[in-house]
Amino acid sequence: MEKLELLSPAKNLEIGKAAIDSGADAVYIGANLFGARTNAANSIEDIAELVLYAHLFNAKVYVTVNTIVYDNELKEAEELIGELYKVGVDAIIIQDFGILELASLLPIALHSSTQMHNYTKEKVKFLSQVGFQRVVLARELSIDEIAEIHKFVPEIEIEAFVHGALCNGLSGQCYLSYEITKRSGNRGECSQPCRSRYDLINAQGKVLLKDKHLLSTKDFNASSYIPQMIDAGVRSFKIEGRLKDLDYVKNITAYYSDEINKFIAQSNNRNYCRQSIGKVETSYLPDVERSFNRGFTSFNLQGKKDKIGNLDSAKAIGKYIGKVADFNSSERVAQYIEIDSKEPISNGDGLCFFNQKGQLEGFLVNKVERNHTQGLTKIYPNKKIEIRLLTKIYRNFDTQFFKQVVQDLHKRRIGIEIILSETPKGFLLTAKDETGIEVEEIINAKKELALKTQDYYNNILSQINKLGQTIFYLTKFQYNCSQNYFFFASLINKHRRNLCDKLLQARKEAYNRQEIKFEKTDYPYPQKELDYRANVVNERAKQFFLRHKVEKIDYGIEALKANPKEDIVLMRSKNCIRYNLKQCLLRDEQTSDFNQELFLRDNQRTYKLQFDCKNCFMDLSINDD
Repeated sequence: MEKLELLSPAKNLEIGKAAIDSGADAVYIGANLFGARTNAANSIEDIAELVLYAHLFNAKVYVTVNTIVYDNELKEAEELIGELYKVGVDAIIIQDFGILELASLLPIALHSSTQMHNYTKEKVKFLSQVGFQRVVLARELSIDEIAEIHKFVPEIEIEAFVHGALCNGLSGQCYLSYEITKRSGNRGECSQPCRSRYDLINAQGKVLLKDKHLLSTKDFNASSYIPQMIDAGVRSFKIEGRLKDLDYVKNITAYYSDEINKFIAQSNNRNYCRQSIGKVETSYLPDVERSFNRGFTSFNLQGKKDKIGNLDSAKAIGKYIGKVADFNSSERVAQYIEIDSKEPISNGDGLCFFNQKGQLEGFLVNKVERNHTQGLTKIYPNKKIEIRLLTKIYRNFDTQFFKQVVQDLHKRRIGIEIILSETPKGFLLTAKDETGIEVEEIINAKKELALKTQDYYNNILSQINKLGQTIFYLTKFQYNCSQNYFFFASLINKHRRNLCDKLLQARKEAYNRQEIKFEKTDYPYPQKELDYRANVVNERAKQFFLRHKVEKIDYGIEALKANPKEDIVLMRSKNCIRYNLKQCLLRDEQTSDFNQELFLRDNQRTYKLQFDCKNCFMDLSINDD
């Protein structure tokens, strides 16, 4: 059977374990160095503990080593990978090709980070030939393009993003943050300039849009396309968010776990199963709209089906809950508002709306009154607001749902069968888990017939079934003794605990990490010449490309420790401003203001916009005028 994997982010150990308990088949986490998220670093000890917990359920742990690495850091990177290998991580996710030139690369699975810009079938074929077991595809690919890659390179595992924040620029190819702040996205330090406000101006200097979030994208939500992505060859579904908190990871993981299970449960999908084992339960109904989101887009999975960007806000919008039906005002300032909504609203909820200036404005709920007759909810905000009738109201913080998710203490559990049988000298407890691992516990006890036999089997069963403090739950119990024997409850409890301890240890010992010996090749790279976009910042990476038949190599901009050259593209994006404003050069008829060159402007700089309409990309570069 083909295994499907839900891959969840882990900012720390606690969140990593919670992701496993919520249905993740694997988690990815950063170590203390080179992890592409400087605010999500973890100790080797915490990673080791996460590995032990994940492997109990046949779940995996991948560690990000996905930044570019300077020459003086390569030794440190090599030592880190050695430590990760020793504690049992299943794979490392890397960006820098220089790592493949390290003297002693251990037999650990290699995943190619999306920061490598895995966009073409030729690039993915190359990665397969030089030792990568998995490729994390560029987010910009459509389902048809993913299918083409899988058909061209069927031997490599395909991992694709399925949910979370989107980078506006191509991953690994964006230099806007470095140009502005010297904080490089390729070093895990992005200052997120795509979430800032800009003015849009034309060649005549006219301001077409002022102070708008022209580069900010909505959040990715591909939950409706899981079957199509599986058909295209995707086997690992990645949730973005190594900076996200516990409630977010639990809810989003549980939601996508349910969606994948629904796919597998269909009668014509019997050839698929989950990579990990165990039963996942929650006391809440997962809902992606109730967690942090900027509104959703399916991005480019089916081509441009919806607006990718949100010009008015880069903040969380949340879930739409209804429109303003009435309000009480004094000098146009609402003292309370009434909302036509079926959603229960609670004190402390965070609500928001787009005001008359088109900006997102938020407030907290101080008091709620429900009019059941009219179906309206009267809300008293924590501040005075100016609002209009029929204004759409969104909830970006749901206090009750947050409590339900955070306080949900369900743990993932593995199903076991237990048999109590008779031996010549006493009794034997046998346990077998859902993977077939079996252990025994001998009970040396005198055989005495029970005096009370009414409901005998159920009384024994209730003692055997006390598994609440373990990772196991009982699926079947067999009493295979010739008589109804008497057992002290303390005796059953003792040996049941011993049995579970043995099974737990057996599961730890049974996990078999895939180890792959790395062997260097000289398979030719798809390009003969590499510019700054190859992100070469160390000599080992240069040696790697030379060995793979590259003839000309430019260093990456971070290696120059200077401002980027004027002729480089700072950001290449599918989030086209012209398309969002219905001024597409192919689809729309441009107005006179847009029928000319366009520029972005912040407080200090002006950037030139160029449009590659054939490939549907927008480029942002330094304006040299």
